[in-house]
Amino acid sequence: MKKFSCPTEASDWLKKGKILIHPTEGVWGLGCDAFNIKACQKINSLKMRDTNKNFILLAPSITAALEYLKPIEPDQMKYLKSIWPGHITVILQANNAIPDSLKSLDNTIALRVSGHLPITNLLSSFNGLMVSTSANLTNSSTSDSIHEVTKIFNDSEVAVYAHNNGTASKPSAILDLNRMEYIRE
Repeated sequence: MKKFSCPTEASDWLKKGKILIHPTEGVWGLGCDAFNIKACQKINSLKMRDTNKNFILLAPSITAALEYLKPIEPDQMKYLKSIWPGHITVILQANNAIPDSLKSLDNTIALRVSGHLPITNLLSSFNGLMVSTSANLTNSSTSDSIHEVTKIFNDSEVAVYAHNNGTASKPSAILDLNRMEYIRE
C-alpha cells in the first residue's frame, strides 16, 4: 500500500479519484474528493456502508466552508469562529455548489474545519472538500492501529497519509447549528 507523508503527494492522490486513509483528531478516517462520485461510491463499497448514509465533509478553512453554505446568521458565524478549527462537525444548510448526492433530504451537510495539523496541511494543498468517514467496516469498531486499518482496506486505490491521529479518544461531536442541538457528543 502506498504511503505519503507529504501533503502535496496525498493531495495529488485524492485529485486522481483515489481513497486516502488519513489521521483525524481522534480516529483513522477514510477520505476522498467529495465531488468525485465514483470515489464516494468506492468508500461505501469498501466499508460495506449504506449508500443513503451521508458523509462528513472536511473543509480547509472557515472561508472555504462558507463557499458551500447558504448564508448564515451573524450569531451563527460568531459561534462557528469560536469552535472552528476544531473537533466539532456542524450540520448546516448547503447551497447549490454541493451536489445532491452529498446533501441530506433537508438540504443539509455535515461539515468540519479540523484543527489537526496533518489534515489542515492536506486540505490546504487539496484546496477542496474532502469526504471523511471512520476507517472501519460498517457496524464495527474503529481500530487505533494503522496496521489493522490498512489490512481491512488493502486495495490498489487506497493509500495512507502517514501521520498520527490527534489526542481525542472518539470521533468528532456533531452539532445541528440551526437547532443548537448535539446529534453526537
